[in-house]
Amino acid sequence: MPTGSCLCGAIKVAYEGEPAFRAVCYCHDCRKMANLQVFQVPKVNFSVTQGQPKIYTKVSDHGNEISNHFCETCGTTLYRTGGAAINHDKIGLRAGVLDDQTPLDTPPTMEVYVEQRPPWVKRVEGAVQLSKKYEVVTEKPQD
Repeated sequence: MPTGSCLCGAIKVAYEGEPAFRAVCYCHDCRKMANLQVFQVPKVNFSVTQGQPKIYTKVSDHGNEISNHFCETCGTTLYRTGGAAINHDKIGLRAGVLDDQTPLDTPPTMEVYVEQRPPWVKRVEGAVQLSKKYEVVTEKPQD
């Protein structure tokens, strides 16, 4: 079972199974939150095993509420919830919080908001390229 924690270790998380997908997103929010991979994990397979994250909720580019769950001590964003109704049963786990970082050795399967990718970042070969306004998707989008 993969586990993770915030920088100071006050909040710990875990999940079972494989993520639905692994993405890197170049939207404004994700760029502010370090722009590492996001693993979409079903809520039923996810748990906070120690501590209680604080929650900051904002309106997304799509007009939906999306919540950041973070450590009030060190400020680490651990995961996001909300967004489009289709995603309310999923967690957007910030992959950088994983204790075992080897899953980050595997490239993401999807890049989101590619029109906002910094010019010095190369396209991930083989990854689905999504532009415009996508929050979290559950399947490979149709071109």
